[in-house]
Amino acid sequence: MKFIHCADIHLDTPLQGLADYEGAPVNEIRNATRRAFEKIINASVSEEIEFLLIAGDLYDTGLKSFESALFFNKQMGILREAGIDVYLIYGNHDAASKLIKQLRPPENVRVFRSTEPQTILDEKNRVALHGQSFSTPNVTDDLASNYPAPISGLFNIGLLHTNLGGSAEHANYAPCSLDVLQNKGYDYWALGHVHNRQILNTNPYIVYPGNIQGRHGRELGEKSCELVSVSDAGVVSLEQIPTSVVPWTQVAINVAGCVTLDQVYDQVGEGFQQAVRAGGERLVAVRLRIVGATRAYADLMRDPEGLRHQCCSLANDYGGGLLWLERVDLAINHEAPKNDMLTRDDPVGEVMRTISTLRAAPESVLGWEEIVTLQKRLPLEFAEGADPILLDVASIQIAIQEAEGLLLARIAGLGEL
Repeated sequence: MKFIHCADIHLDTPLQGLADYEGAPVNEIRNATRRAFEKIINASVSEEIEFLLIAGDLYDTGLKSFESALFFNKQMGILREAGIDVYLIYGNHDAASKLIKQLRPPENVRVFRSTEPQTILDEKNRVALHGQSFSTPNVTDDLASNYPAPISGLFNIGLLHTNLGGSAEHANYAPCSLDVLQNKGYDYWALGHVHNRQILNTNPYIVYPGNIQGRHGRELGEKSCELVSVSDAGVVSLEQIPTSVVPWTQVAINVAGCVTLDQVYDQVGEGFQQAVRAGGERLVAVRLRIVGATRAYADLMRDPEGLRHQCCSLANDYGGGLLWLERVDLAINHEAPKNDMLTRDDPVGEVMRTISTLRAAPESVLGWEEIVTLQKRLPLEFAEGADPILLDVASIQIAIQEAEGLLLARIAGLGEL
């Protein structure tokens, strides 16, 4: 038999961080999550699967419009006509208590209850499916530990929306351990919640398929779902099915050796052309990162807004309607030797020496009273999304580099470099 495992569809969620600008392809991305879900429906029919698994977060932050539910039910109707069943659990974003505009799904869709774990039997395919939906968005109990025992003689599948292992990178919903899942006795674990694909175990398979469409610039690359094949002997094999409609990518431009802005922009244009080719005729959302030591440093740092607008213009020129520039990150240095500045006997030299010390030990900043206080007061929701506020060593390193860059730009503007 064959089935498809997907999760974190976030139907009708807006792609975050894509500010509008003249010439940007706005209309093409409005329905990106719908088009990605349609790819799953088409693959389900063409592959003649027995059933589709959706492991949570079908909708995004509740269900506030009947339009999303109507679209979903229409897609389920296509699967019903093809004789394909659907098994669904709700996660933190679409918990039962958040489904304000819920519609009764077609008869081929089975939704696991949220009050307790449930087993649903697919007698035709000799499969037992075990799962539990979230009743509220903030489920912090270990749901998996209470899942039913496997049913002997059947292929047992567990559907679970979870932060397995309590990873700090993800909100800690329905946490559980790998040992619990490995020892439950199921043949396949269909997980959701984590947005990057992970195969955590192969005997049994314990799989995060990731989300089906990147939502912001931290969810880079191709997204997919899993086509799972099970042989008559019970051997499981996986195949990724690409689903991204608007893939997100980072274009890194090294401007070392560039003297003028024109030379920098020439390289940016070449990078955009490469991104378009890699996108394979799809719209691509780009985060541009400019790095390196350059004599054009002061010009690049002097007018960040002008730089962004020029890069937007280049995206239109070189993208042929297939590029959306999300943002421009600068990680550049002045070509002038810093050692000369470090030895200066003036306020500039003193500041540069302080920055150099912090660069060598960025973790020391985490102990500053102001940082400790901010960490305690920072709401959890600010640590998620397209541009999270993360007070860790990596973020401190970036902040130090940006502070140094601003200082060097000011000095360059005064003709001191």
